[in-house]
Amino acid sequence: MARVRVFQTRYAGSIPVTRSNSKSEADAREPDMSWHRYSAVDLEREYTPASRVENIQIYLDEYARAGHASRQTIGHAKLKYASHDDAWLWLAENATSQKLIVFVHGGFWRRLSADDGTFLSPAWLDLGFNAASINYSLCPSESLDTIVEQISQAINFLTQKFAPQDMILIGHSAGAHLVAMKLCQPDSPKFAGAIMVSGIFDLEPIVHTSVNDAVRLTEQTAKNLSPINLVGYAANTPLAVIWGENETNEFKRQSSEFSSAWSSTKTHSPVNQKQFTERNHFDILYELTSRDVIDLPSA
Repeated sequence: MARVRVFQTRYAGSIPVTRSNSKSEADAREPDMSWHRYSAVDLEREYTPASRVENIQIYLDEYARAGHASRQTIGHAKLKYASHDDAWLWLAENATSQKLIVFVHGGFWRRLSADDGTFLSPAWLDLGFNAASINYSLCPSESLDTIVEQISQAINFLTQKFAPQDMILIGHSAGAHLVAMKLCQPDSPKFAGAIMVSGIFDLEPIVHTSVNDAVRLTEQTAKNLSPINLVGYAANTPLAVIWGENETNEFKRQSSEFSSAWSSTKTHSPVNQKQFTERNHFDILYELTSRDVIDLPSA
């Protein structure tokens, strides 16, 4: 763990490692159990990542603080990728490289922005990459359909400057869903790699949680917008799926089942899966400052 703590200090300040020794009845269940068998209360908790940490705001505040510091010390160009007011991204360029990491933030499609993703830029430039953090509209101001299209537009915009074979796409939580939806578009190219971090790939359970108060999915739109149902359309982009030990069982199941669906597609290489000891839904992002993790898709 010493290496991880060095990265935390350099790039993200002091973030506590959360350990949880107490488990609810829902936590004790097997991760691969169908979500249908949860009570309404347990299902709500399973789709509340903050239920596994003492204080979510510590992490959100650190994303914002470190992101602001990054943009103050490293040049970030704010670029429009479409006409919508929310359709912009940050691009931090590395003059010695044509390789690009594209980050799509989480927040259950309801909060955060591209600003929060820029705390990772210093590490990625040090690793020899350019770094992009994509902004997008939030629910309920816009529909999830619109957000999916915005991410596609942003990545297409970036391919005008960077070749897909030099681009690694990374999505966290809801951002992993959005990256997966891009990969599953029939006309999407093969990218250098993609990393799904604690993602959501089957949206049907979301219909039955309070998240849907803002996202407003129906049973049908949830199926249509679930990348786990669309993996057969995706090119064979090398893929890694990672999550923290201290995630809810449903987030672990989502990652595991998406990995299986992707790997089961005849034209796809197997997914590289990894669970990170002691990490939770929020501090797992600091693992992305490691070259070993960035290289996981092709490992």
